[in-house]
Amino acid sequence: MPGLFSRSFNFVSIGCLFAWSALVVAQQAPLDEVVHSNTIEIDASEPSVPPHPSDFKVGSSLSPSGRSFGLNNQYLMRDDKPWLPVMGEFHFSRYPAAGWEEEILKMKAGGIQIISSYIFWNHVEEVKGVFDWTGQRDLRRFAQLCEQHGMYLYVRIGPWAHGESRYGGLPDWVMKESTPRSTDPRFLNFVDVFYEQIGKQIQGLLWKDGGPVIGVQIENEYGNHGPDGGPAYILQLKRMAEAAGLDVPFYSVTGWDNAVWPQAEFLPVYGGYPDAPWAQGSAPIPPSEVYLFRFSSRISGDMGVIGVSHSQSPQTDPQTPFLTAEVGAGMENTYHRRPVVSTDDVAAIVPVMIGSGANLLGYYMFHGGENPDGKLGPLNESKSTGYPTDVPVKSYDFEAPLSEFGLERPSYRALKLFNYFLNDFGPELAPMAVHAPVILPGSPADASTVRVAARTRGDRGFLFLNNHMRGLDMPERKGVQIRLRLPSGPVLVPTRPVDIPAGSYFVWPVNMDLDGLRLRYSTAQPFCRMVRGRTVLYVFFAIPGISPEFSFAPDTFTSMRMNEGIKSESSSQILVTAIEPSSRVVFEGDLPSGNRLRVVVLTQEQAQSATRISLGDGDHLVLSSQEVYSDGRSMTLRALEQPDFYFSVWPSLPSTHGSSLRVEAKADDGIFKTYRAQGKARSVLASWTPEQFVKPIASFLSDPATVPTAEEIEAAPRWQVRLPIDAFAGVSDLFLNVEYQGDIARLTAGGHLLTDDFYNGMPWYIGLKRFRNQVESGRLRISIVPWRDRSDVILDESAVKKTGDKSTRILKVSVLPEYQLIVR
Repeated sequence: MPGLFSRSFNFVSIGCLFAWSALVVAQQAPLDEVVHSNTIEIDASEPSVPPHPSDFKVGSSLSPSGRSFGLNNQYLMRDDKPWLPVMGEFHFSRYPAAGWEEEILKMKAGGIQIISSYIFWNHVEEVKGVFDWTGQRDLRRFAQLCEQHGMYLYVRIGPWAHGESRYGGLPDWVMKESTPRSTDPRFLNFVDVFYEQIGKQIQGLLWKDGGPVIGVQIENEYGNHGPDGGPAYILQLKRMAEAAGLDVPFYSVTGWDNAVWPQAEFLPVYGGYPDAPWAQGSAPIPPSEVYLFRFSSRISGDMGVIGVSHSQSPQTDPQTPFLTAEVGAGMENTYHRRPVVSTDDVAAIVPVMIGSGANLLGYYMFHGGENPDGKLGPLNESKSTGYPTDVPVKSYDFEAPLSEFGLERPSYRALKLFNYFLNDFGPELAPMAVHAPVILPGSPADASTVRVAARTRGDRGFLFLNNHMRGLDMPERKGVQIRLRLPSGPVLVPTRPVDIPAGSYFVWPVNMDLDGLRLRYSTAQPFCRMVRGRTVLYVFFAIPGISPEFSFAPDTFTSMRMNEGIKSESSSQILVTAIEPSSRVVFEGDLPSGNRLRVVVLTQEQAQSATRISLGDGDHLVLSSQEVYSDGRSMTLRALEQPDFYFSVWPSLPSTHGSSLRVEAKADDGIFKTYRAQGKARSVLASWTPEQFVKPIASFLSDPATVPTAEEIEAAPRWQVRLPIDAFAGVSDLFLNVEYQGDIARLTAGGHLLTDDFYNGMPWYIGLKRFRNQVESGRLRISIVPWRDRSDVILDESAVKKTGDKSTRILKVSVLPEYQLIVR
């Protein structure tokens, strides 16, 4: 693909490679470099191919203030400069409207710049001709909140959206009265009315009006090549959207599943997931190619096309950048398959994607949710509606970084490491071309070969390495170095070989410009860049198991003062080693611009706990193990079970008067000022009393691979759950932690389903704030559907061990108070 994958590579034998490497090293390597036999060769020596104009037809791209969006064939542009944004999916109609604002702010604190959201047709017009844009369906209010907090909005308007929604979001009446997803005039007339309603909802909120809406996705996973579909159908939908007033800079379609689209009218978007719960049969999911760098295709076989040849779908469009919209930040459980993805399973995909050339990082889902109540019935995907899987009726948690109840998962912090990197260094990365190593893994299951890629432009670049694979034990890589051949000559990273721990994944910079100081390379990953007054702060973090090492060009390091580490010099570099990661400044000095440069190397744990916020007098970097977000006027911290708040801030806060608790300034921690606030602990106890124990149905009426019938669910054992009358006093929320054994768990009140869970071995956390009325009235009930004797359910090994004797019972119900501190 010109501009991104423009190079071809020859595969040579290991022996020949090592011999060639030794010859090159003997001729060119500086005396202070030590070359290991396991050196990985990447050739990026030829000049980068410059971008050229794309044939994509950009919509209205100029705002009233003169700001603009655009693109070329390689990358997106904002205000005529390269732009590599981070996008996260959050379905507004699957979350209570009262909580939208704080969840938008959490996403912003996590490094998300664009919120993408499906508009499910059956959520707003379940009954023909009766539109409901109120409450949690209020698209206009959601868009206004995005605008208020400086977040862009990308609407995915279908008409078929999927998202594990009933009929892919198409109302039942549309299914009955037309031929959906086709050029059937009846269907297109129905869609036209739906699009007009969307246009009215976001009128005045488009980018051209100064609003946040910058993009529209048409349809989803569309591969109908027949006479009633194809590119003509997709183009017709776009023309209808434009006629409805949806005039935006960017229009996209999903590019997998044998996709079709009119090439100059749409930007294809891609992705990949850590597992495939939609897969049929009982065979284990094989090692996934989503953990392999892509050098010839933008499509992952895990995007609903496992086992399907890539040649069946368009591979690349040389006229458009490589953009993603569905990088799996979690995984939805189906009844048949219930994978539990780890933090590493999710986060390791990111350096692979951006190392493969992705120039828009789009997560699906970044925030979980739950289906609203339907007027006519449930709104979830199911086998009864013609799909190959059943998903929970209510829950769409997706194991996302932010749960369906807004609870922060460890993956939120792990992804932040890459999101912040792209926020600050994405404009530099976006124009860089992808280069493959000489030796590539033979398959996703090949654990013998180091997985690495480079992106460069001229002599600058980044190295991406992944040594994690879900379902496959990856070995420690002994004595690894990367020899990157650049136009000015080779760079050996690092100077001396290092061992790469099993499970590692990271980014290393090469010839990075630190505001005039040339960093030849670093074995610590860049995290963020902040400017306050005349101080420019660069924050890196150490990769666990790899000692931080910084190599500088000698002529640019002369004005720097070292506070940490050991410095060694040669004619080719100044090497700083023996750095102890901390919040202290490693080196600092005056720049030619007159600014003061400071460099900090945090531990990875510290970086994961770091949050950049805008507060009062400017941007601050906050270190805290607790949840942190800000609306610009105040900072909110939240913590489960722990009423005492500890946090460190750079630069220090000008004042904390008016905060919800008394905030005390403590001793400095490196460059950070530390603070503490003490709250009052509460003990909230729950009781659970059995209400219904009946003999399980002996003869199951349903397929064992299908969700239980209504009769089986109705016969399930049930418990009444009670909390104290004053349970919510002094807390921001309460989370019910239910540990149970059984097939399916359901929380109800007065016979009404509130939320549900397919057992996968993990505790079931339920945020109770949205159910406060039901809690205080004592109407909560938990029912657990027993395991079937022949249930065809695929669980992870850890979950299988917990199922024990397949009994049906609640093991434990505990209440976790969530405390809150607001710093003004």
